Amino acid sequence: MNTKFEHVPDIARRLALVLALAAVPVAAVSPVAHAKGAEAAEVVVSAPDRYTPVQDVLYAAGDTGYLHRRETGDGSTAAYQWRGYDGSERTVEGFTGQLPGQQGYYGAGTDILPVPVGASGVVQLRDPATGESTPLTVPDGQYTLASFGRTVLTFSYNEVWQVDKLHILRLQDGTTTDTPVDPPSGLRFDRYPVAAGDGQVAVVKFTRGHTLGILDLTTGTLTPVSTHAVVDESWSIQAAVSPTHIAWYQQGMSQARVIRRDDPAGTQTAVAVPSSGEGTPVVGLAGDWLLTAHRPQTPTEQNPPARRGGPLRATPIGGGTPLTLLASAQPGLAQIPGGGAVTVGGADAGDWAVRRIETASDGRPTLRTLSEVPAAPAVLRGIALAGGQLVTKEEDSAPRPSYQTRKVTLTGTPSAGERSEVTTAPPGDSYGQPLGAGDGSVVHVRYDEATQRDVLVRASAAGTRTEVVPFDRVMPPTSGRGLRDAAGRYAVYGGGDERMVVDFEAPGGGAVVQQLKTPAAALQGTTLWTTDGTAGRIEARDLVSGAVTPYTVDAPCVIRDLRVVGRWVYWDCLGQDTTGDLSTPFGVYDLKTGDGISPPKRGKLGDGFLVNHDTAAGELRLTDFRTGTAAEPRTLTDLPAVPGWKNYDVDKFGDGIAWLDADGTAHVTSSGTPARS
Repeated sequence: MNTKFEHVPDIARRLALVLALAAVPVAAVSPVAHAKGAEAAEVVVSAPDRYTPVQDVLYAAGDTGYLHRRETGDGSTAAYQWRGYDGSERTVEGFTGQLPGQQGYYGAGTDILPVPVGASGVVQLRDPATGESTPLTVPDGQYTLASFGRTVLTFSYNEVWQVDKLHILRLQDGTTTDTPVDPPSGLRFDRYPVAAGDGQVAVVKFTRGHTLGILDLTTGTLTPVSTHAVVDESWSIQAAVSPTHIAWYQQGMSQARVIRRDDPAGTQTAVAVPSSGEGTPVVGLAGDWLLTAHRPQTPTEQNPPARRGGPLRATPIGGGTPLTLLASAQPGLAQIPGGGAVTVGGADAGDWAVRRIETASDGRPTLRTLSEVPAAPAVLRGIALAGGQLVTKEEDSAPRPSYQTRKVTLTGTPSAGERSEVTTAPPGDSYGQPLGAGDGSVVHVRYDEATQRDVLVRASAAGTRTEVVPFDRVMPPTSGRGLRDAAGRYAVYGGGDERMVVDFEAPGGGAVVQQLKTPAAALQGTTLWTTDGTAGRIEARDLVSGAVTPYTVDAPCVIRDLRVVGRWVYWDCLGQDTTGDLSTPFGVYDLKTGDGISPPKRGKLGDGFLVNHDTAAGELRLTDFRTGTAAEPRTLTDLPAVPGWKNYDVDKFGDGIAWLDADGTAHVTSSGTPARS
């Protein structure tokens, strides 16, 4: 027994959405008290909306409702849902429907859906509103092609596996009737011949694109019509059927063709198709208007912009100026048998909705919202806090991955300022983890595929962008974690025992101004802190004057990591034990008193405290040592570990601590204890 329905990939996955530029404003949620430990000011900022709207893919529309699948929040496969125009919703189990233009045309133009029963050859014709089904048996040697209400259209092959006949199947007294349809003389049916249809008529394609056929599903009469297509390619032709008209369009043409449904061999009207630069137009019909949406082009660049959708327009069939019905719309237009169509679109992700296109009493098209499509939160893949400036690396809150900043105030009435984009960001986790430089600028690394080198990028608060190549040698495309520190005009980059100091405001343009053989380097203002490789030895080098001041800390080893905030120096010998032993020494040195402090855990240095991410426990903890002795760590928040990107930071220019929840919510809080002078 032959399988009657072919299972196909998730069509929603294939649907790209098309570009329409707009900013996504985000407001901070009112500050809340800290959930654990000492009371401290906290600002909570919800994740912004994802730039591209949630996909709600249309499969069919009837006079009582429409079939769709809405993108899920967890990435799971969405179920087929029948939503009545009265707002009711029912899951349609077992449906394998496909979009027009794909390998089948199922459930179009009626309120009846075909549901195959495995490979048995039986198709259940199901009323989605009631769940009632009527079985129809597909004869052996035939393959299901389309369905229109209680009519199933199949095809059969000839001896050389060409489509030689179509078959109109119906139930009569419980028995399947078969009306065979031959192609016109000299023509053969296309492999997937149905371009459009409803309960009474279907538009079919032949292997040559100069002719279409209008098939009467009641009588089996097939009327050939000329397409006036420029290119003889049947796959590039699409069509739409309304109660009064039939329209078709070939990709690349500037006009669609429209005929009266009651006179298929009669006069054809050429209707101009508005251009938008957003891809291939998709045509539909509403009253005496031609509808056009746009199917996006396949991206040709490595980091294509996120897309929303081209405009939905209506053009008078008799001639006239097109109307813009929606600023953006998905490419699907599901025709309603009784007239009009259903589409999905809006002004932006926050305005996305399923909408019915109707004609008003004056004949002009209007829109009616059937179901709102709530926006999804954007994906955030990095956070930085510097000088009270919160930086988030956001994958999809803007047309391209970007760095967004907000000024956060923790004194007085805690608040977060307006969100603004600093610059575009590399996609993915490995590259582009941001560092704030304390002066409003953001520093990150991108990989240049052409030269195979890492590039340090500084985007200033004034909008200038400076790029410097720290190593003039080929770098592996996995080397993007070499950015060590940033402060004002300077940044430190490197790996192993190499460190490069970059001055983004050097005379003549950004440049490498120091090349050091050292395993650790950090910045504090215009001071570069390094180690010369001697156990316990560190030095402070003024980058302006060149003056060097040496210090000795209680490190019985070569220091591999340095952090300096105010009077405090954090040192760490981690990395000398190739087994990954975390028991190697680390500590804090007080530049004012010369005393050493032994915190219980490694962490990021703040002004008198360390913040440690206990990934095993999934907690962010703070250890205060402003008194000169490390206090008992206290838990700031639950924070699961994430691979490959930075989900918390400490403001080395202030007193703040920031982290990202799993859902993209940003939190900024103070350490909870006044800074010691």
